[in-house]
Amino acid sequence: MLRRANSLPPARERQEFGRFRFAEWTYDAARRELVRGDGLTVPLSAAEGALLVAFLRHPGVVLDRERLLDLARGRDLKPFDRSIDNLVSRLRRKLGDDPRRSRFVRTERGGGYTFVAPVERLA
Repeated sequence: MLRRANSLPPARERQEFGRFRFAEWTYDAARRELVRGDGLTVPLSAAEGALLVAFLRHPGVVLDRERLLDLARGRDLKPFDRSIDNLVSRLRRKLGDDPRRSRFVRTERGGGYTFVAPVERLA
């Protein structure tokens, strides 16, 4: 049986699919579905989902703005402004994360961010 090339996402997008668990959250990248332990589903934009996947694939690693832009590859992100900071802020708000006492995304001096929660990759 032949499969149409356009029926599958590009290889880069297929690699971003996966399921992750961190703290009380589960994230399904294929569905862009963020679910809290009590069942609350929090909608994410494509850019927020891509940013979250970048963090979940690199927990404990300081990622500067340029690297986050490269990993997230968000179409609405511009490397010459502070859009990545706004995106991080939106993601923090949706996770209920306080930047002063972060449980998830910690701001690093010098212009980067670290995902500090332990991450489990699910099958």
